[in-house]
Amino acid sequence: MTAKHKPPPPVAVLRARRLVALTPYDSEELDGYPEGTEFDLIARTQRSNPQLGTYWKALKLAVDATGLWPDRRELHKALKLELGRVEPLYNMAGKVTGMQVESAAFDAMNHREFCEYMDKAMAVLSDAIGYDALAWLDE
Repeated sequence: MTAKHKPPPPVAVLRARRLVALTPYDSEELDGYPEGTEFDLIARTQRSNPQLGTYWKALKLAVDATGLWPDRRELHKALKLELGRVEPLYNMAGKVTGMQVESAAFDAMNHREFCEYMDKAMAVLSDAIGYDALAWLDE
């Protein structure tokens, strides 16, 4: 979204599985709409740097312990490939000539998508290495 087209400020937050007005002003504004009014929602939860650090550390530890992948970036690609996070590559004639793994960058995967990806990736990795890839968190 460009700076010109920023979304409106948030007016509600999800608590106890219900949307709740963020401020008293927001509550008053929402009360001004008739019952049954539909709204567009934009999730604003940001990706977590600590979560990302945990992901990369788990990959590094798996690489160091097993030697199965040249480095953590190659393991990252292998996990995305294993989980089907791929997109087609087209040639100039418009034909699919191959596949490449999708990006997991902050602007390519939102918080919820990355959480789902990480859960699946850690399960796949744990299965591949034969132990819980996040066991080090308990130490």
